[in-house]
Amino acid sequence: MRRLGREEWRSVVAEYEKGGISQKEIAAKHDVSIATFQFYLYKIRKERLPSRSSESSPVFLPLEVVASAAPKARLGAGVLEAALRSGTLVRFAVGTDTRYLAELLAALG
Repeated sequence: MRRLGREEWRSVVAEYEKGGISQKEIAAKHDVSIATFQFYLYKIRKERLPSRSSESSPVFLPLEVVASAAPKARLGAGVLEAALRSGTLVRFAVGTDTRYLAELLAALG
């Protein structure tokens, strides 16, 4: 079994992704184990994905803050609530632009 460098692995993965050869065949051709090939295939493909780290620019949406009554008083006055997966509860007035809500909720996750 051979030990390949990072650039060699990128070349092997590129060769595989061109098609026409199975994972087993490409591993045998380059004298590496199938498990090692699959590890580098996963690792190199993951590197290509856009980063979701704190280094990437956050997405900001416009937000308008207005004075309003206390939350309990607003509940009877046409308020919608959305509970996020994080447990955060977000309240909106009935009639809020649905496109805005969709973008905001998608960004908040």
